[in-house]
Amino acid sequence: MAEEEKESRYVSLSEVKSLLSEEAEHRELSYEQSLALGHAEKFVKLSLEDTEDLINELLENFDFISEELAFKTADILPKDKDGVRAVFQQDRYTPSNDEVEEIINLIKKYL
Repeated sequence: MAEEEKESRYVSLSEVKSLLSEEAEHRELSYEQSLALGHAEKFVKLSLEDTEDLINELLENFDFISEELAFKTADILPKDKDGVRAVFQQDRYTPSNDEVEEIINLIKKYL
């Protein structure tokens, strides 16, 4: 029997919250799932729709932002220059001060 290839994709913390909340209505969650849902409930600040919109805007407006960084930015929602720079710390590209300001202003639009 050939092993099926599983498709992987990035998932925002808002989507994790939505998926696990919906699943919890139908059955008891495992210990790990309950912990993940608790974490998501504690830290998610945007609705799933707003998170998806923010991710899409980040990807559309900033050609240097990868899908991974867009999701990370939408999950963390950095509010200052240091926070945005922390998101990009492991990336090859370092956004300019103007680009950092644009990212912060975009995030503020959703907060």
